[in-house]
Amino acid sequence: MRLQMPHVLAGLAAVAAMVSLNASAQSSSGQSNGAPSSRLQSADDSKFLQGAIRGNTAEVQMGELAKQRAQSKDVRDYGQMLIDDHSKANKKAMDTAQRMNITVSAEPSAKQKQEHDAMAKLSGAEFDTTFMSHMVQDHQEAIAAFTAQAQSGDSSKATDYAKETLPTLRDHLSKAQQIESKLSDRSSSSGSSSRSSGSAASTRLPSGPLFLR
Repeated sequence: MRLQMPHVLAGLAAVAAMVSLNASAQSSSGQSNGAPSSRLQSADDSKFLQGAIRGNTAEVQMGELAKQRAQSKDVRDYGQMLIDDHSKANKKAMDTAQRMNITVSAEPSAKQKQEHDAMAKLSGAEFDTTFMSHMVQDHQEAIAAFTAQAQSGDSSKATDYAKETLPTLRDHLSKAQQIESKLSDRSSSSGSSSRSSGSAASTRLPSGPLFLR
């Protein structure tokens, strides 16, 4: 029996070595499996921050346009609010991207530039109603994107930024809807007055969607 002990010990040592190798392999596998998730999370954060920064820049430019071309004081004041709030939000977003080592561009997208150029061709009451309708849609879309990021379960700085910015976006949407409703009431009242006086002003209204002209 004493002659067989070295063989037994050798067998145990081999088993121990195999267990150690398996544990090491599982650990390495777990790390490699986690890496794609981490990379995916980083890509999602990058995409979100890029969209937020472009959106902020576009809103600031739209605000400047409102101050120049709006007829209603409510719309001009809304434009100034966009400039103030989205400038602050953009600084936070840029700082967040920098802390996360994410490279982003502050340039608006091609679609955002096209929307700005189309809006710049309008003026007066026509600008006011089109602008506020656009602001309602813009902020609804932004709130959806920021809410998705905030509820993603990701504990990154990008998610913190989304949560911090959502109240401002919701406030902007609420005010946009209020101003849009007020402008609509004015338009309806003016239209009724024109019809009762037999005015032919309605024939001078533009036909078709504004952005397709």
